[in-house]
Amino acid sequence: MPSWPGPRDGIASRYTYPAVVQLSMQSPKVFYARLMSGARFRHLQAFVAVAELGSANRAAEAVGMTQPAITNLIADLEQLLECTLFHRHARGMRMTAVGQELLPFMRQALVALEEGTEFVAFRRKESLGIARVGAIQAAISGFLVRALPAFSRARPDVMIELQEANAAQSSALISHRKIDLMLCRPPEIVPEGWEFSELFRDRMAVVCGPAHPLAHRGPFQFEELATEVWLLTHPSTEARRIFDELMVRHGTEPEYRKLKTRSFDMTLAQLQSEALLMLTPFSIVRHMVELGQLVLLDVADMPAFQPVGVLNLLEELGEAAMMLKAFLCRFAAENP
Repeated sequence: MPSWPGPRDGIASRYTYPAVVQLSMQSPKVFYARLMSGARFRHLQAFVAVAELGSANRAAEAVGMTQPAITNLIADLEQLLECTLFHRHARGMRMTAVGQELLPFMRQALVALEEGTEFVAFRRKESLGIARVGAIQAAISGFLVRALPAFSRARPDVMIELQEANAAQSSALISHRKIDLMLCRPPEIVPEGWEFSELFRDRMAVVCGPAHPLAHRGPFQFEELATEVWLLTHPSTEARRIFDELMVRHGTEPEYRKLKTRSFDMTLAQLQSEALLMLTPFSIVRHMVELGQLVLLDVADMPAFQPVGVLNLLEELGEAAMMLKAFLCRFAAENP
């Protein structure tokens, strides 16, 4: 078996690699084969620890190893990848540009390993399995906050992995098959191998904080509210597009607060602290309206909006995911 030559004598000789990887030294396949043959999870752990703590000594304390062991692992990794990952100096170790770009991938690998071991521990208790769910904010606020606690009580043997995702993130989760179920609006084109089932209908709504002068008054026509002060939703949202169309239709230049955020906690704080109105899908604010955190205005001429449903794989759907989908469909029908 040939050894890979490298700048550090005594390091490359500790690893041998199959002849099948005799490719260009720049080929990703070469580096992948080296990591598969010569690297261990300890190498990734050492790299991330040093990157985060900036010192081999501090990294050694954090992961329960000796400082020489950490130093050797970093040297091994640099030898395998043929690049310098850290600049050494008297006060510690500082990542190079390559190290900074590699760090997210190393972190992701360790997180995936941790999640995998958590799942194994869960299955050892003779549990049914895991259901990987992606959901837009409207599905979480308007539905899952009510449905998932009920499902967990009924089926404590199912682990649910829930990720909130916007439209772009949803597409990535689906295309890479990182989820079993996606709660979302109807896609323009259903992806190959998936099916969409409607769960509940939605509508546009106007909400405000409990102290707003218009709270608990009405009914209104939207035109009557056009001159109020508005808190605008994110420019990329469908609600923002509908709001802009309504203002053009009524010939109004709205007064609004300039807050560009996807954090609904910040949005809620703004609505509760000022006399502002916001146009939004009702599903997003339903939970906060029911808790009394926001007030739903009675506006007669609200435009229709797309429903929320579940997009799921036709095949390869595990028992846990199938059970969760069936429960969500029943819950939506029985609890509109």
